[in-house]
Amino acid sequence: MTEVKPLDDIMVIGDGYPVARLPLGLYSFDKAFEFRGQIGMPLRSVVELYGPSHSGKTTLSLDIASRVNPEGTIWYADLEGTLDKAYAAEVARTAGFRGIIRIADYTTEKKGKVVMRPHEAQFQDVINAMMLPEVQAGILDSVGAFFTIVEAGKDLGERSMGQRAKTIADASRWLMAGLRVVEDPKLFIYINHTHPNIGGRGFITPGGETKTYISNTRIWIRVVDSDRPSGTGNFLAEARIQKLKQGGTHADRKGWIYFIPGYGVARGMTAIFDCNKFGLADLGAVVKLNGESYGRLGTLVEAEMNGEHEVFEPFHDALKGLNHD
Repeated sequence: MTEVKPLDDIMVIGDGYPVARLPLGLYSFDKAFEFRGQIGMPLRSVVELYGPSHSGKTTLSLDIASRVNPEGTIWYADLEGTLDKAYAAEVARTAGFRGIIRIADYTTEKKGKVVMRPHEAQFQDVINAMMLPEVQAGILDSVGAFFTIVEAGKDLGERSMGQRAKTIADASRWLMAGLRVVEDPKLFIYINHTHPNIGGRGFITPGGETKTYISNTRIWIRVVDSDRPSGTGNFLAEARIQKLKQGGTHADRKGWIYFIPGYGVARGMTAIFDCNKFGLADLGAVVKLNGESYGRLGTLVEAEMNGEHEVFEPFHDALKGLNHD
């Protein structure tokens, strides 16, 4: 019988892939990624962020990308052609970003006419861009809008889904391999959608099972509290971490994020809701934390939108000392 050595007798040589973390200042969301005392979004990774329409996917993606390097470059692959440039700039500015958002140009001239290049050809641009020193974060919006070169030439029917799955899976592996060896920790985010007929359990990810390979971190986001129709007012969203390959795995850990359309992620209001979720704050007319009053809820919302973030420092200080799962 082969003898198994005790762990103390085993020597492990090499550093492996260094895992850097990006705390976002969103207490419960940051804690959902916790592993061995480290919190925050793992960098050097490919993230799939999915959920229904108007659930905050684009806003959260821009907010996260803005914090990887506030003075770097964000590469935005707008496959749907629907990104509002002014809104993107405002969300990034709210997050403290002072760099460049590069919305990739996917047009080319063919026989004197400007046409869109097939997205398969664009993927190589994305991979090349993410390896540039000045690019620190990338976003692809969205997986559902993706099609391949061979589809552009002829109708493949159902076979097109298999072709998309293979292309996206191959590109994702290249991205993951590249992000792990670049000098600065980077992040790439795929935006995806829940299937409208499967109540959030399915994916529009081409090929279905591509969801297993498209990313090493997967986040599901959905609206849980809003007093106005989706997309027209402030709302609270729940984000569940469904897969986390770097630094451990988690069984549906979740966090909460408060959004203000036209503004972005409201960290102060998110902190208030975190306090409430953990039984620390009363969300009545006056917000209270550990028995101390911090003013009316409407006043705090207005302060957040005016950039008076110091109003919320007591919340952040209190939350840092908590240890909730």
